[in-house]
Amino acid sequence: MNIPNLPNISSLLKQKIAEIQSRLPVKMNIPSGSSTDFAQELGKASAAYESAAASAEPAAPVIDIEPSTVRSTKTRFPLVSGSYESVYPRLSQTQINELMPRIDAAINTFAKQFGLDPKLIRAVIKEESGFQPFALSTSGAMGLMQLMPETAKGLGITDAYNIEQNILGGTQYLYYQLKAFDNDLELALAAYNAGPNAVRKYGGIPPYTQTQNYVRKVLNTYEMYKAIGDI
Repeated sequence: MNIPNLPNISSLLKQKIAEIQSRLPVKMNIPSGSSTDFAQELGKASAAYESAAASAEPAAPVIDIEPSTVRSTKTRFPLVSGSYESVYPRLSQTQINELMPRIDAAINTFAKQFGLDPKLIRAVIKEESGFQPFALSTSGAMGLMQLMPETAKGLGITDAYNIEQNILGGTQYLYYQLKAFDNDLELALAAYNAGPNAVRKYGGIPPYTQTQNYVRKVLNTYEMYKAIGDI
């Protein structure tokens, strides 16, 4: 089937990467010159990818498909694609380390606001995104705490890729799950991952391998952070 006026995904992707670059608070020194076929890389997750882009606010640096203005630019980010992740700009560990003071400040501020342990929020972020601020899953979950578009909208988050807004939204959402499940941390984490309706439906952690592994990993990381002490 021929679809007229289909935008050039490769050019649009490069444009959005350049826009993301301009928003970063750290200087990027990633060599360019990659010959990656972005259109081919996007093929596996294109349906969910376009859905997430359509749900995102225009100001958010989501790699969307919007044929408004197209300009050519060189790629300055390594792009990652996998079975669970869509294609997105991945920061190096050095760049993440440079952002950690800002991430930690947001964690501490919003954890205190909602009466949660900052180490718990940090453990959730580690499992959700590995501290990648531009993470985008194939289901459309965005940013550090992997907020779904509708969840972000309901929480009043207008830019899910903004560090402070994302952590505010994720912390608030986890707080709501703890309240809904009588401060049962395992059930709250399961609800964060699979949704509260799934937890209610099964009367506990849903029998989903991904959710069960998620709860276990977050709890293990949380215990590790508590054992380490101040981080």
